[in-house]
Amino acid sequence: MATIPYTKPAISYIDQLSHLKQMGLVVKNDKRALRYLETVGYYRLRGYMVPFFESPAIHKFKKNTTIDNVLDLYKFDRELRILVFSAIEKIEVAVRGQLVYNYSMDLNNPFWLDDSSLFINQKKYSDTYRGIKSLVSRSKDVFISHFVSTYSNPVPPAWITFEVMQMGQLSVLYEILAKSPTHKKIAAYFGVTETVLISWLHSLVYIRNVSAHHARLWNKKLRIAAKMPQRTAYKWVKQTPSLTGDNFYSAFCIITYILQTIAPNNTFVKKFKKLLRKYKVVNISAMGFPEDWKKQPLFK
Repeated sequence: MATIPYTKPAISYIDQLSHLKQMGLVVKNDKRALRYLETVGYYRLRGYMVPFFESPAIHKFKKNTTIDNVLDLYKFDRELRILVFSAIEKIEVAVRGQLVYNYSMDLNNPFWLDDSSLFINQKKYSDTYRGIKSLVSRSKDVFISHFVSTYSNPVPPAWITFEVMQMGQLSVLYEILAKSPTHKKIAAYFGVTETVLISWLHSLVYIRNVSAHHARLWNKKLRIAAKMPQRTAYKWVKQTPSLTGDNFYSAFCIITYILQTIAPNNTFVKKFKKLLRKYKVVNISAMGFPEDWKKQPLFK
């Protein structure tokens, strides 16, 4: 397909607001609307305008669409990212703990990260190990500084090193660790197979990064899709056309499922339902949720 030069000019906040009004957006308070254009930005807000267009091809707002409708969807997504980020943090810490404890105990080796023979992809191992060493060398944490100044090992014991690792490194390590009783034991702790857990961790890393970088999450098609399990040890959901692995509903199921194992009294689903009550403008079907999702045992 032939491409053409981009010729649209930058326009002022006043002109941006005027353009939105011409598209049919109802704005009762220009000063307030301009403040949002100044502090959030037209282009960022535009992603939350699209659901209110007459159609994807017709960039005109549906009748009686107000700027508050758009802003409520934006605010919902912001609060959703905060909720999801907090939940994934709990999952990351739990996976980190399982890896550290089980491999350190089963191998009786605090420095098992140094043993390349435990890993099936030497290129990924070398790259990941190099990145971990870099994080250790740059760390200003007191516990790292103490180890580096006292001991000669290239990296500290696993239980120290894992504290400075990034979640992406964590997911790669689990992926490239050779199949073993220990590897299987960790997946079993979360009630899924090793293949599914690897997939889930990669997808959660992507979702975490989306949330951390303030990108739109609520109706995003996830670039790293997660595998849906054929069987699980704990409560799961019925397979439906909505459970595609690359929408927010799929991620919501995964997060809820893992939390029931590591934090049985968590309030993740409760807080999500509260968000839906607060922001009634949200169309959950655009997130992949089936109409009867609340009836699933996982969400009760």
